[in-house]
Amino acid sequence: MAEATDAQLWRGVEVTVRDVLLPAITDEWARAAAVQLVGLARYAARRPPDPTAARVVELANVLDHLHANELVAAAWNGERSDPLGVFSAVGRVLASAVDLDGPDADQVRAELRTMVVRHLDDDLAVTGPLVDAFRGNPDA
Repeated sequence: MAEATDAQLWRGVEVTVRDVLLPAITDEWARAAAVQLVGLARYAARRPPDPTAARVVELANVLDHLHANELVAAAWNGERSDPLGVFSAVGRVLASAVDLDGPDADQVRAELRTMVVRHLDDDLAVTGPLVDAFRGNPDA
């Protein structure tokens, strides 16, 4: 017998909760929780691989590229192996550029901020369908 994949198992959970449990639940709060579980199971079955490792490399590359930028130099130590360190440096650099004018801040906004916004947009494209489930739509 072939082993079920994680996606197949999650689809099984989705179908069971949606088609078996949900019709039998009359309590309003319990129904809302079941609908959210349907959405969560649907998300879990379809989510792509975790992009964190690739994003850490991508962000570290941009920080390295901007090493001469004073805002980056103040926050980035070049340590690429620690994801938390990379994300922390990105956050510090972006925060320092918020209220500044000048070429260094402009460069950070043009290159680093653009990449972070793209990462967030990519995450929203993947997680956006959860919104309907958390609004109570079991068919979303």
